[in-house]
Amino acid sequence: MTFQMKTCLLLATCLLTTSLLYTQQTFKVLPDSALSVFQANNPQEKVFLQTDKSSYLAGETIWMKAWCLLDDAPTYLSRILYVDVTDPQGNVILKKMYRLDSLSSSSGYFEIPVEAATGTYSVNAYTMWMMNFPDYIFKKSVQVYGSDFRDVKNPRINRDAISLKFFPEGGNLISGVSNRVGFKATDGYNLPLNFTGYIKDKSDKKIVEIASAHDGMGVTEFTAEPGNIYTAVIIKNAQSELTFQLPKVQIEGVALRVENSNPNKLFILLNTTDENKARYGKIRVVAQINYTPVLKATLDLTQGQGAVALNKKDLPAGILQVTAFDENYLPLAERITFIENYTLIKPDINFVTKTTNAKGLNRLSLSVPQQTRESLSCLITSYVPGISTDNSLEENIASSFLATSDLRGYIHNPGYYFKDKSPETLRNLDILLLTQGWRRFDWKVIMNPSSANLKYPVESSINLRGKVFKNNSKTPVENGFVSFIIKGADSTKMLAQADLNSKGEFLLPDVNFKKEANVSFMGTDKAKANNIVEVNLEPNYIDSLKRSPNIATVNLDTTTLQIEVDAFSKSAIERLEEQKAKTLEAVTVKGKKIRPEDKLNDDYASGPFRALPGYIIDPSNQRTGKTIWQMIQERVPGVKLEYNADNPIDPLVSFGRFEAFPEDQGVDGEENNGMQNERGVTYYLNEMRVPKDVINNINVDDVALIKVLKNEAAALGDRQGAIALYTKFGHDGARAVFEKGYNTVKMAGYEIVRNFYQPEFAYDPAKNNMPDNRYTLYWNGNMSPSTNKKYNVQFYNNDIGKQYQVTVQGINKKGELIYLHQLID
Repeated sequence: MTFQMKTCLLLATCLLTTSLLYTQQTFKVLPDSALSVFQANNPQEKVFLQTDKSSYLAGETIWMKAWCLLDDAPTYLSRILYVDVTDPQGNVILKKMYRLDSLSSSSGYFEIPVEAATGTYSVNAYTMWMMNFPDYIFKKSVQVYGSDFRDVKNPRINRDAISLKFFPEGGNLISGVSNRVGFKATDGYNLPLNFTGYIKDKSDKKIVEIASAHDGMGVTEFTAEPGNIYTAVIIKNAQSELTFQLPKVQIEGVALRVENSNPNKLFILLNTTDENKARYGKIRVVAQINYTPVLKATLDLTQGQGAVALNKKDLPAGILQVTAFDENYLPLAERITFIENYTLIKPDINFVTKTTNAKGLNRLSLSVPQQTRESLSCLITSYVPGISTDNSLEENIASSFLATSDLRGYIHNPGYYFKDKSPETLRNLDILLLTQGWRRFDWKVIMNPSSANLKYPVESSINLRGKVFKNNSKTPVENGFVSFIIKGADSTKMLAQADLNSKGEFLLPDVNFKKEANVSFMGTDKAKANNIVEVNLEPNYIDSLKRSPNIATVNLDTTTLQIEVDAFSKSAIERLEEQKAKTLEAVTVKGKKIRPEDKLNDDYASGPFRALPGYIIDPSNQRTGKTIWQMIQERVPGVKLEYNADNPIDPLVSFGRFEAFPEDQGVDGEENNGMQNERGVTYYLNEMRVPKDVINNINVDDVALIKVLKNEAAALGDRQGAIALYTKFGHDGARAVFEKGYNTVKMAGYEIVRNFYQPEFAYDPAKNNMPDNRYTLYWNGNMSPSTNKKYNVQFYNNDIGKQYQVTVQGINKKGELIYLHQLID
C-alpha cells in the first residue's frame, strides 16, 4: 500500500478515533499544566509599530504609531514603551520613551539626524518586560539615505551569495518514511530569491525537482534512505550550478505531518520507522495556541502510523503549535501552522471632496462599523504605478499580532499573508511557517520554569531607585531617607522623599514627567543627620541605552527602492547635497562671527524648533520692567495685544498674518486640548505645549530665550502661529539656594508628540509655485472622532501622483483589530 493510500485511510478513520484517544490518555503533569504555569509567570506582551514609510532621507521625520497587546487585548501590565533606532553597527542613534494610553497605544516621531550615514537601520519597539524575550522584540528595517548615498557602493555585500536552507516538517529528516521538506532561498541581501533546481543523492541520482512557490520558499516530498546523503542543486544558468546539503538523515524518530487545507478540520499524522520501535509505540500529541492547550491525544504508532483530527471551528485565530512527545514527555517533533479564524473590522470611507489635480484638496470621513472606543492611525501616501511601494504588502497590525510577533527573523512582505483567505494565500502562509525560524518558547524552559531567565521587571511608571552608603564606605545606611527635588521641562516641580530599607535601598515610584527633568537628590542618615552620605542613583534604562543587538538583518538598498527615492525625494536629495557642501565649506571658514541670537538658539532649541527661522528674542538685552508680551510686541511685526480691563496681565495675542484664516474646525481629528488661545496661537515652554496661563506665571528673569514662529509654525502643525519660551534652568549652571548640597542629574521623561505638517496651499498661494514631491500626504497617529462619531480627514495632493493609498489601522477596547488598505484613483 502506498503512503498516499495509507494517508487517505488514516484521514478517514481519525475522526472516529479522536474521542477514544482522549479517553485513553494517562498524562502526568505535564505539558498542558506546565503551559498554564508558564503563561501565568511569563505573560507575553506583543508590540506592533507602524511607520509612514520604509525609506527616508537624513533629516526627514519618521512618523509612527505603536500598539501593545497581551492575550489579544490592550495590555494591562506595562505602561511604558521604548522605541529606538540602531545603525548597522548597533549604535543607538535615536531613542525615546512613551507613556501608553488607556488602549495601550502611543503615537510618536523621530527626526533622523542630517548627518546620518546611508544604510539600513532598525526601528525597535518594546516594553521593559519584553526584553526578557529578546527574540520577539518588534523590529522594522528602514533604509536611510544620507548625503553620502551617491558615494556609497555595496561591494561589501555580494548579492550573488545565495543561501538555500531546508526545514524537514517536524524537525528531522527520518529514513524509511515519506518526508515533507520546506526550503527557503535568499540572496546576499537576505532577500527572497526565486529559483529552480533539484535534489540528488550521494550517487548523483536525481531524486526530485524543486522550485520556489512564493518569495523563494517552497516545499517538496521524498522518502529518505538510511545512510544516504542528499544535496540540492540550484540551476543559475546553463553553465553554472550551486549545491547545498540537506540535513543529515536520522535512522529513527517520528515524522510529523500537518494537513491544514480543510477550512473546518486540521489533521495531524505521525509516521515512525522500525528502528527502536518500542520507544515510539505511544506518542503524546499536544497542540496549543497562546499557551492554551486545544488538543491532547495519545497515538498508538505500533503499526508505524497514527493520526488525529482537530476541529478548527471554535479555535482562536493565530499560530497553532503541534508537538509530539514520547512517553517521558521528551519532544520528538514539532510544527507550527495557522488557524485563520480572524475577522478584521474594516472602516468605511466616504469622500466629501475628491480630486486628482496637482495640489488639489481632498476631504474624506472614516467611520468604524462597530461603535466602540478605538485607537486609530490614518496614513495617506502617494502612489505612482511602477515606482511606489505597495503598502498592503508591508507589516500591518493583523500580520504582526496574528503571526509575525511569534516568529523569529526577517519576513518579507508579511502583509501579503493577510490580504485575504484564499487557498493560495493560506498555502503560502503555511509554507512560511514551515520554513521560518521559530519558536516563541523552548519546551525545556516550559517543563522547568526555574530555568527561565527573567531580568527585567514590568514597568507601570518612571521609578527612581538606588542605594545609600556611608561616606567613603561600602556600608549601607540602614535608617535614613533620600530627598528629591524634581523640575520638569515644563516648569513643573515635585518634592518627594523615599525611605531606606535595611539594605540601604530606596525606591521612589510613580515619578512621571515629560521630555526631561533635572533630578536633584540628597541622602540623610537619621542616626547622624549632619553627616554626608553617598547616594548611588541608578540611571533609568532610556538614559543608559547606547548600543543594541537589534540591528537590521537585511539590506534594503535595492535598485527598486532607489527609483522610488529619486521620484519622491529629488528636491530633498539636492538639499542634502547642498547641506553637505555647506558643511565642507564651513570647515574652511575660520573666525566667522556667530550672532548672540543664533548661539542662544543653538544652546536651547532642538529639532524643528532650532531649524525654523522665526524671531529670536534675548530677554537679557531688553530693558528691565518689560513683560514677556511687551518684548514680543516690540520685536515681532504684526503681533497684536488686546488687553482686558479685568485682567491686565493676560492680553489676547494674535498675529496679523492669520486674521483672515478660518478657525480650525478639527477636520484632521486633533483636539484643541486648551493649548491655544482664542486666536489659535500655540504656546511652548521648553518645547512642550502648555496653556497660556503657564506663560503668564513665568518670571521674566528666568527666561533665556523667546522664539516667535509665524508662518514657520506650520511645520509644527500649528497653523496659526506659535510662541516658544526657554527657561534658564539647566542651561546656565545656576542653582537655587535650596538646592545646595544636592546632586543633580538630567533624566529623560516621556516623549511629547508633535503634529504632522502638511502644506496649506489654499491659505498660502505662494506654495502653489513650489515643486511638491511628497510621499506621505497625510499622517495622524492619534485620530479623534467628531461629534457624529466619524473621523474627518483633509489633505492635499502632490504634483506627481494621480493615485494614493489610504491605510487605517488600530484596535478597540476589546482588542479587535481594525484594518483598511485602499488604493484611490
